[in-house]
Amino acid sequence: MRIAFSTLGCKINQYETDLMQQDLASKGNIIVSFDDEADIYIVNTCSVTAKSDYQSRQVIRSAARRAKGGRVVVTGCYASTRPEEIKKLPGVSLVINNLEKPMIHDYLTPEHPSPVGGVSSLVTKGQKEARGRTRGFLKIQDGCDNACSYCIVPLARGGSRSAAPGEVLKEFKRQVQAGCPEIVLTGIHIGRYGADLSPATDLTELLTTLVAARDRSRVRLSSIEPKEITGAMIGLLGNGLCRHLHIPLQSGDDTLLAAMKRDYTSGFYLDLVQRIADCVPGIALGADVMVGFPGEGDAEFQNTLRLIEKSPLTHLHVFSYSPRRGTEAAVMKNQVPVAVKKRRSEALRELGKRKNLHFRKKFLGLELKVIVEDKIDAATGCFTGLTDNYIRIVIFGTKSEHIGENIKIRISEVNEELTFSEIC
Repeated sequence: MRIAFSTLGCKINQYETDLMQQDLASKGNIIVSFDDEADIYIVNTCSVTAKSDYQSRQVIRSAARRAKGGRVVVTGCYASTRPEEIKKLPGVSLVINNLEKPMIHDYLTPEHPSPVGGVSSLVTKGQKEARGRTRGFLKIQDGCDNACSYCIVPLARGGSRSAAPGEVLKEFKRQVQAGCPEIVLTGIHIGRYGADLSPATDLTELLTTLVAARDRSRVRLSSIEPKEITGAMIGLLGNGLCRHLHIPLQSGDDTLLAAMKRDYTSGFYLDLVQRIADCVPGIALGADVMVGFPGEGDAEFQNTLRLIEKSPLTHLHVFSYSPRRGTEAAVMKNQVPVAVKKRRSEALRELGKRKNLHFRKKFLGLELKVIVEDKIDAATGCFTGLTDNYIRIVIFGTKSEHIGENIKIRISEVNEELTFSEIC
C-alpha cells in the first residue's frame, strides 16, 4: 500500500510518526509524500490549543479530498481527546488513540480490523535515525502526572510512563555507534522519568549513565519542569549535557500560577534560572509563556514582563491561552478578549527577540563548537549549524562533507535575525 502522513504539533508527534513510517515500510508498504496519491492518508494530530484542533480538522478535510476512494486514518492527541467529534468528519475511516500507534499496521490490515490497544513500548528497536545525520531523538518517557488547570495533555496521553533504563541505554549506544553527533532525550513530562519504575530511578541518574557512555556525541534535554531540575543535573550541563534548558514559566504572577496549578512561585523560578546561569556560563535558557489565562489583567501581565526582563532567559515560546473542554480553566470567569491576548503576545515576542539578540551578541568574536546541519540558509547558500547552547549559526565555507561534523567556528556577525560565523 502507498501510505502518506501529515504530522502536527510537538517533537513527540514527529518522533512517533517516524516510528509508524518505519514499521509500515518494514512490512512492505511504500511511504509517500502527503501531496502524492496514496491508498491511506494518516493524520497525526495535535490538541494543545483550540487552534491546534482547528488546524488538525483542516488537514483531515484536505486528506479526505485527496483520498478519492482511499482511507483517511486519524491519530494523535486530538484523536485521543475528541474521537467522536472526528468520526463525524466526512471521509474519516478510522480513529486510533496515542497508545494504539505502535499497532497501526494491525489496524490497517483487513484481517485484523480491531486489535486491542495497550501501553506501547517507549523505546523501539530500529527507531528513528539521526535526522539529516546531525540529530537523533530518543523517547524515554510518555504521559504527564501534572494537573495544570488549562492543559489537555494528561487526558490525551495518560499518566507518566518511563522506558526501562536498560532499553534506553541500549538505544542510546546504538545511536552513538551510528555516529550521531547529538542525541535529544524527549518526553512529555521528562522530569518524572523513572518514578513509575521498580526499582524507582530518576532523570539525573539516567543522564549520568548516558553522559558516561556518549563517546563523542553530545546529549540534549527537551523541556523540563522547574522543580525537577537537580543540582547534579546542573553539574552535567557543559560536561556532555548541552548548555541548554527549556523550563516552562507560563506566568510571572503568583496568583495566576496558583490558578494554573503550577507548583512553584515566580520567586522560585527567577532564583532557579539565575542560579543555573551563574553556574553554567553561556547557557541558553528558554521558557514557555502563556498570555491571556483567565483573570490575567494588566497588573498580572506586567508582573510577567518584569520577571522576564530581570531573568537570564534567552528565548521565549509565547502562546495564547485557549479554553480546552474538560479542563478547569475552560469554565473560569474573567476570560481575556482575543485582541488583548494578541497585544500581549506581541509585547512578549518583542521582549524575547531583544533578549535573544543580547545573548547572541555576547559571543561575537568568540570560538564555539557547532554541529553542521543539512540545512542551507537561502540568503547566503551556506550550511547552518547548532551550538550546544542553542544558537543556530550560518557557517561560511562549509561544504556537504561537513554535515554531521562538530567543528570549531568563530562568530563574525550577529544581527536581529541571524548569527554568522567562519570556520576556524
